[in-house]
Amino acid sequence: MDRSLQQVNTILNLAKLTESDIKKDSHVLQFIPQILDSKQVKLLEVSKDTLEYINSGECLFIKGNEDAHVIICSNSNSFELKEAETSNSMLLMPSLLQGTLIEDTGSRTLKKQEVFGVYHTYYEMRLIRPKLQSLRNALAKYPYRGKNSEVIKEAVGQSFTELKVMIQASEEEIINQLQEMPAAKVRGKWRLLDVGFLFGWVSYLDSILREKKLSLEEVTLANIENWMGLYDTEDINAKCISLFMEVDGNSLRWKPEAVSQLFALYLLPELRAFDSKDFFTAWQQSMPVGVMTNEEHLNGVALVDYDSNPSLVKYLPEFELPEEINERLDILFRNRAKWTLQSITPYVQPLTDNNLNVAALLTKYARSSTINGVKYYSSKY
Repeated sequence: MDRSLQQVNTILNLAKLTESDIKKDSHVLQFIPQILDSKQVKLLEVSKDTLEYINSGECLFIKGNEDAHVIICSNSNSFELKEAETSNSMLLMPSLLQGTLIEDTGSRTLKKQEVFGVYHTYYEMRLIRPKLQSLRNALAKYPYRGKNSEVIKEAVGQSFTELKVMIQASEEEIINQLQEMPAAKVRGKWRLLDVGFLFGWVSYLDSILREKKLSLEEVTLANIENWMGLYDTEDINAKCISLFMEVDGNSLRWKPEAVSQLFALYLLPELRAFDSKDFFTAWQQSMPVGVMTNEEHLNGVALVDYDSNPSLVKYLPEFELPEEINERLDILFRNRAKWTLQSITPYVQPLTDNNLNVAALLTKYARSSTINGVKYYSSKY
């Protein structure tokens, strides 16, 4: 644990000591001088909700290393630490008599008061949206390509305990991200579902529906589970259903955008750029029965370059871009000079937080212009 982590860890321990603790336990007073070195201890301001959370017995978790900023997580939220200055000096003492406790004897008595530190700065906890690209990167080292491709008997991947240690986010945020992304637990370890496997899963189900001359809306969830039981395990099939189908009771429908993006991710990587006419033809022809493609479905996956001759569809998935806003925008504007808010949103949305939405981030880091009534964003430089 580096020095900054030790500092925050120490003050979090102190935050749990209430006035009643100090009065009841004499060892508390003995303990404080050992840790209260003004050069090591930092003051941390917490909200009322966070204080109640700590006093209820829950924990705050410190996450960070030499390559990343230190953050603090509760069970459900992540916070960045930001240093702030005080208008007055703050003194840190083991105890202090309040005015109402001092007896009125008619005379003044000076009492020696030990001061462990004088502070002019403290840390604020600011709620943030965690950057979770590292979660996908960690799981991508262990791609799952189907049960028939498993040649190693031992379980491979990342346990949830390991993910909680390495990912700078709260437990709840990690769980939510795992549910949204193409990841599944295989023999107790989390792994990323390979694009080729997912493409094969959807295509296999589509071939069954075509053979039976049925649409997805005409079959039940039980039918799907029965047919796909031969393709992979129950848990993997359930994950694929959640990724690519809308389930309303016993009614099923394809998720057009999710399926379209999957097929684009499968078709584009080898060439990186595809003649747009050929791509749109192959893209639609590969779709399951009843699914219609839309150019907007490429947002966050690829972009269409109409300035080139011939026009090209370029592979540009959001999850492969850097998480630093300036670096990401630099890549985006080098690939396309001007973006509409709708087309750039999937690339910027993951970097927003409670204080800055997509429009606010673009206002801060990009230049806007209006052409024929349409607002565009371009590089500031």
